[in-house]
Parts: sequence; structure tokens; C-alpha cells
Amino acid sequence: MLRHGLLRSSFVPQSAERNRLRKLLETANIKLASVACDVFGVSGQLILEALAEGKATPQEMAELAKRRLRSKIPELELALGGNVEVHHRFLLK
Repeated sequence: MLRHGLLRSSFVPQSAERNRLRKLLETANIKLASVACDVFGVSGQLILEALAEGKATPQEMAELAKRRLRSKIPELELALGGNVEVHHRFLLK
């Protein structure tokens, strides 16, 4: 159906992978989904990339927020203060 254009553009065939990623974040005590409406939006993608690299602090990652999410920087700093281990970074990549 996807090949023939019969699905709406908002349909995401990788929803199982997205759910796995959300669960991975929760196991690392990263509560991004509780602050950001769309974990996979522009801001979310930048934050996920920073988490995968493992070089940014929660404050630096919160500063990556764009548009409406910028008003939630203090909440983002708290939500991103989890414990991301090497295996979490590997799975994120």
C-alpha cells in the first residue's frame, strides 16, 4: 500500500521502532516524552543525536530546543538528566 501511495502521509510504518526508542529512553531515565509533544520532531531529533553522541550535558541538550519547546528549557534540563550508558548510546545510533 505504501509503494502505491495508498497511505496517508502521516502514516509511519516504523511505529514499533519508535515505541522501542521511547522505551529505551525511559530505561535510561530520560523523560523527554513527558516534556516534548513530539519526541521525533526537529528538537527531539537534535536531542536524540546529542544523547547518542554522549558528549552534551542536559543543559546543552536543552538549548537545542526549537520554537515552542524553548519555553520549556528548565523542564527539559530535568527530563534529560538521566543515566545514559554505553549500550543505550549504541542502541540510539
